[in-house]
Amino acid sequence: MNRAGQYAYLHGKLHGITAKSFLDARFQTLLKLGSLSDVYRTLFPGEGLELSEKDLVRTIERKYELKNLSSYLRILEIFPDPPPLLIHALRRFEIRNVKSILRSILTGLPLGELWDMGRYRTIPIPVVDPRKALEGTPYASFLEELQRKPLWEVEFHLDEEYYRKMWEEIEVLPKKEGSILLPAFLTELRLLNILWALRLRYYYRIDEEEVFKRLLLQDKVHVEADVKAMYKLPLDEGSLWQNWKYGWLVTVTSDGLLEPAPANWRVSKRLYLLYRKIFYHRPFTLAAIYGFFRMKEYEVRLIHTLTEGMHIGVSESAIRELVEGL
Repeated sequence: MNRAGQYAYLHGKLHGITAKSFLDARFQTLLKLGSLSDVYRTLFPGEGLELSEKDLVRTIERKYELKNLSSYLRILEIFPDPPPLLIHALRRFEIRNVKSILRSILTGLPLGELWDMGRYRTIPIPVVDPRKALEGTPYASFLEELQRKPLWEVEFHLDEEYYRKMWEEIEVLPKKEGSILLPAFLTELRLLNILWALRLRYYYRIDEEEVFKRLLLQDKVHVEADVKAMYKLPLDEGSLWQNWKYGWLVTVTSDGLLEPAPANWRVSKRLYLLYRKIFYHRPFTLAAIYGFFRMKEYEVRLIHTLTEGMHIGVSESAIRELVEGL
């Protein structure tokens, strides 16, 4: 089967998976459930349940994400030679592993569960010695970096390397595939940079010059003018933010105050809609398969938000408002 045939075959399979996913209307069924036990039984029908409500939060989140990881791995196994783009998309799990290992090295705390990517992993699992686990891997240089930089800066560098490699993978795609994915990826990077700049300014009071040192792929993505415009807006006058290009990210309270808390979710929702459109409107392409991966990431985040919200007693309407409001 040639590449086009593989994409066509996979697209049909992925439509079936998507129909069973807890996205859009199907997520509403989870919102109406009365307990985490009910959520567990709905997500994992037929599986035994011998956990307290407290333990269910972490169990549901981990178990559902493992289910998605297994799906990704099965998709890759369909290809005799999986596309490098899809393998790199899977590296998101390994980046999370590396961050966990670096935190364990820095704090001395025990290492938690890691994500096993099977034959695509470059870090041996299980990890006995966190430092030795990274030696001889593509992430070995971060061990030295951790000795002279704060953890957040090392993690930022790790993320930037991931996104730069993704850019490179998209650049070498056939022209048609690149024309679909590159605009979407540019939009994603712009939104991530704007979100990061907003958080640094509002929560940490980082000045403009310092923020510009902490943006992703500045040689590829140019948001300087938008960040400068943001810094001209007063933090204590929320109404003025509504005319900013990215004013839709924030909420203005009834008292006229700026509330940036919804921004993270609004970026996630915007990216979900962007990659959802690619999945449904660009069938039989590699871009559509990548779009599916990104849709499932959003689904996992929905599940996380639901379980954590239910655990602390957030109402159904409040959770719905959070995940649906743009």
